[in-house]
This record gives sequence, structure tokens and C-alpha cells, in this order.
Amino acid sequence: MKKQQILFINWWESRENYKNYIEYLEKLEYNPFEIKAMKWRYTFTEDLWEKFFVLNPQMPNKDFASYDEWKIMFEKTFKYLEDNIILIWHSLGATFLTKYLIENNFPVSIKKIILIAWATKDSKNEVLWDFTFDKTSKELKKYENKIILYHSKDDPVVPFYDLNYYKQIIPNAEYNIFENKGHFIEEKFPELIERLKEIK
Repeated sequence: MKKQQILFINWWESRENYKNYIEYLEKLEYNPFEIKAMKWRYTFTEDLWEKFFVLNPQMPNKDFASYDEWKIMFEKTFKYLEDNIILIWHSLGATFLTKYLIENNFPVSIKKIILIAWATKDSKNEVLWDFTFDKTSKELKKYENKIILYHSKDDPVVPFYDLNYYKQIIPNAEYNIFENKGHFIEEKFPELIERLKEIK
């Protein structure tokens, strides 16, 4: 049986400018011996391997992300994509995809678009910089019935009030609201796994 293809991009960080990036590095607490906690984005491929084939390309400059750089690398994946793909994008990745779909035609047909902790504007802990997109655009509307959103009321990065924007432009998307998932950086994300398995 042919596996369902998923293109997954997780979150990175953007900065207002290079000076801001240098300030971030100077303040960063660094421990070369620190063992990073395992996150669901590193393990969910194993949970899905029987029925899904997950592509997880790494976008450049994880601490100083740029839309133009991401666009170049993203389009390099196109020759590997198949029709009826499922797109899963987290945090800044979700914001990137939104801007890309508004401004460009996607090369293959899309089965579902899953946006997790999707940022639509700057907040105290998130700067979108050149990932900002045209919030008046109607282009996203055509994907409305394919979109599945995950958002948590206690997200410290993407404010819950961003949900008001989503509901204005894509009211018929599927909304999955949580009380205590934060920015969705836990070790496991079983709700996503189960929802993916339900997609026909």
C-alpha cells in the first residue's frame, strides 16, 4: 500500500534585524553539555511510519529566520511532492506557509493543511519580521475546508486572541482548542497522531 505523504516544517525563530539577533545571542544561556528534552516533532514520524511518509526539510538559520531564504529552500522540495499531500506546519512554519499560499500557487493538490500555534502578528515573545502576510487577502479562503487548526489558551508565544483572526477569515476550518498545551513543544502529541489516522 502506498503511504500518504506529509510535508512537515516545525518552528524556528525570526528577528527584527541583525542587531536584534546579536543581542539575542549575547543574552542566550549556553551549556554545551545540556541534553535537550525530546519533543513530539522529533518522534511523531516513528509513530506514523506504517501509513505515512514524512518529509521534514530543515529550513535555514533557525535563530534568525528569513522568509526569502525559507522560500528558496522550500521550493527545492517541490520535485519530491505528490498530489493529495498533507501539510503540517508549526508556529513560524505555519505563518510561512500562510504567506506562501497567499502569494503563490502550490505545485500539487493538497488534502489537508494542519496549522499548529499559528502566529498572525507580532507578540511579546514572537517577531514575524518578513514572515508577515497580507491579512486582508482572500486567497487563504479557498483552502478553508482543508485547514485544521491547533491552538492552546495558555500558549506563551502565540496569544490566544489570534484565534479571532482565524475565525474571521476561515470560519469553517476545523478548530482544536486546548487549555494547557502551551506552544505544543511537549514530548508527545497524541491528538495530532489520532487525527491524522482519521484522514481519508
